[in-house]
Amino acid sequence: MKLAPALQSLLYTAVLLTGALGSPVWASEAPVPYDLEKFRPVLDDSKLQAPTSSPAKIEQGDFAGQSNQYLFLDETGQNLIFTVTGDSKRSELRQLSGDWDTSTPTPQRLIARLKVFVPETPQLEQFTFMQIHDKKNGNHGLNKPLLRLTWRQSRGGKTDHLWAAIRTPETTRQPISLKNLSSEWVDLGPRPKGFFDAEIVVQNGQMKVILNGRTKVNKDVNYWNGLNNYFKAGVYNQDPGTSKVAFETLRYADSDDAAGGPPAKAAESVRTDEPE
Repeated sequence: MKLAPALQSLLYTAVLLTGALGSPVWASEAPVPYDLEKFRPVLDDSKLQAPTSSPAKIEQGDFAGQSNQYLFLDETGQNLIFTVTGDSKRSELRQLSGDWDTSTPTPQRLIARLKVFVPETPQLEQFTFMQIHDKKNGNHGLNKPLLRLTWRQSRGGKTDHLWAAIRTPETTRQPISLKNLSSEWVDLGPRPKGFFDAEIVVQNGQMKVILNGRTKVNKDVNYWNGLNNYFKAGVYNQDPGTSKVAFETLRYADSDDAAGGPPAKAAESVRTDEPE
């Protein structure tokens, strides 16, 4: 049964108020993420990890009819909300279609239009909303993110900015490993107040981060070749508190479409051993 927009709004209000007063109760009549055609491809290719990585909150293929306190549609019924509370907790979609190598000649892309909300909990200094993560198979792999797109309350004298945290080798004289691992931080600019476009593209050992059509990161990541990778999107907290993002669109792509945006400007790039 398709509900009128006004009735949808009333149902969402009732659902959210109920959640605010106690344990969330998700009305079966209210629309759920899989009801929207635009989100079906990314949901079909994912599992939901919340509030920990295992077991999955929603397994691949089980999103039809599913909504919960970590993943739901907003009051408009058009935007996908991810939210979670707690240090090292997450609400993330994990790509499952097939791991890929950074040396791939076919572009691997994570494409979104989203809004990042400032946490109402001041103790939450940092959270991640888009990632490239490698997969550990036995003794092979690091089980670390090559890239995290994050919101940070404050860093380097800059408040309410978005950042790219990029894993790099401590020394280029040796292969990257858990013993040869550092981080590079790139300032992506002030957090947009509304929705903005974000894209991550990897091809032939080159990684780009593009925000609103402008290339913010354009980096040689051949040092990461040989590792199996996948995309993640949602929220992951680096501190106690509650994070929230809204996605108007979200999809994975492996196409030869050119990644837009002019060459990257010089950006702050600082190596650090700061814990993530």
